[in-house]
Amino acid sequence: MLRLFFALQPAPEQCRALLELAAPRVAQLGAQTVPPDNLHATLCFVGAVPEERLADLRAVGAATRGGPATLRFETLEYWSKPQILCATAADDSAAAPARVLAQRLGEGALAAGFTPDIKPFRPHLTLVRKVRAARASAHTWPQVLEPGFVLRCEKFALMRSNPGERGSIYSVVETWPLYADESG
Repeated sequence: MLRLFFALQPAPEQCRALLELAAPRVAQLGAQTVPPDNLHATLCFVGAVPEERLADLRAVGAATRGGPATLRFETLEYWSKPQILCATAADDSAAAPARVLAQRLGEGALAAGFTPDIKPFRPHLTLVRKVRAARASAHTWPQVLEPGFVLRCEKFALMRSNPGERGSIYSVVETWPLYADESG
């Protein structure tokens, strides 16, 4: 079984910039950030998928389009249940294309016979996993992320979650443009 999800994935230089911006707050927690390659904004979590159904999920990605997505991450939040520190995006009109894409991917996966985790899209990038509640409770949440971080995406990916020694490691299975190329 493969653990799969659709996501927006920042470019490597964007990942480094965001982690650098958040570094002072992360240091206060005495924590270590996720590897830069693991940063992503989940659009639709599909979960366990038999390998023989991978082509069906690829077809969902290939058939789904949206508009260029711009997300403004302005806040750091601690989420106690999953014990993560994440950068969260402003809920504004710029996030609308990503919200629509997330909904379309969920509907497409459902129509193809998968059982995706259907939740309202809440754009976030997980920066630190396994944050102990005692350390997090010493700080006030949410915190403003100055000067903020803008993620502009023109493509989305089907990604695989692979178990690793220090948590999951994510790899790209396939990518698609967010919108059809008008020139061809």
